[in-house]
Amino acid sequence: MGIAQAGIAFRPIAPIVNVTSFVSNLCGKEVVQIKHPDIGQFDIRDHGDVMLQRFGDTYFICNNDLAWNFLEFPQTDVTHAYSALGSSEMFMFFCYCDSGGSYGYAFVENGRRTRSRLQTAGGTHQQSLIESGTPKDFEQRWLSADFYIEEDDCPVEERQKIYFQGDREIEVPEYFLTKRILEEALINNFGICPWDTDIEPTYYFFKFSTTKKSLWRL
Repeated sequence: MGIAQAGIAFRPIAPIVNVTSFVSNLCGKEVVQIKHPDIGQFDIRDHGDVMLQRFGDTYFICNNDLAWNFLEFPQTDVTHAYSALGSSEMFMFFCYCDSGGSYGYAFVENGRRTRSRLQTAGGTHQQSLIESGTPKDFEQRWLSADFYIEEDDCPVEERQKIYFQGDREIEVPEYFLTKRILEEALINNFGICPWDTDIEPTYYFFKFSTTKKSLWRL
């Protein structure tokens, strides 16, 4: 089964006393906490479903709407997210969606977006790759890696670059390059990748309230 996870990775500067209020403020809409949902009753790709995972001092707050616009439109203002996260020195927007073939990340440092990259399978998007900012040093390991052109029965124009490290110990197809870099970005900066670990986090699940007005316009 494919993974669909998108949102914000961060370490709060101060302890989060009221998780529900914190999530409401970040999302800009009142939320209510719910018990652990059954399969099929919850999906972070839905506008009103929000999941928070806590791994020690690292949090992943997951909702597609919290991340997508910031990745697709690099000029999107990050002021509200920066303030709601307590002026965190560094946090990341991220998207890892196997079903749609979309992978991306954006670094926000001291309230300013410094680097972002979104790679998609195309579809309705005009560009399959959207980038802003200067690639970070750890990205260059892959962006400037050696590659070869795959050999298969597909037309020549559809053949992919296969990037590799060393003597081809690690190989990554071009369409999975951002996926690989995203995983390394999370491990390098937060010590964990939530969909590739045996560590069990603490979960919190929320739904947008149907009785309260929005706190701000999404």
